Amino acid sequence: MSGGAFCVWTGRYDRWVPDPTLDLQLTWRGTFGRVRVFADHVQAETSYERSELTTVPMDTVRGWRMEPCDFDAVCVEFVTPDDTFRVLLDTSDEGVTHHALVRVLGDPLPSQS
Repeated sequence: MSGGAFCVWTGRYDRWVPDPTLDLQLTWRGTFGRVRVFADHVQAETSYERSELTTVPMDTVRGWRMEPCDFDAVCVEFVTPDDTFRVLLDTSDEGVTHHALVRVLGDPLPSQS
């Protein structure tokens, strides 16, 4: 492998899978949220405000922002033309999440509050 990419062998695949730079997840009041930040892209999934666990369609995301959800959770909002996907994370992860998302996705959208 070239380019200094970090990879991990999962044993479940017949190829190397890139290791994320940041992998955060939270189970909060019966919902699940996860954000995985790689050097060149982001993956996210959420069950918050959804009937089931949903993968955020990152190829259609037009912007993102972080908003408080409660005293113990923060929402990372991924905005698409048709929907807003909210991924809940722990408030203690807000700073590192913001920094990682700015690095890959650019500056956040203006706050809605």
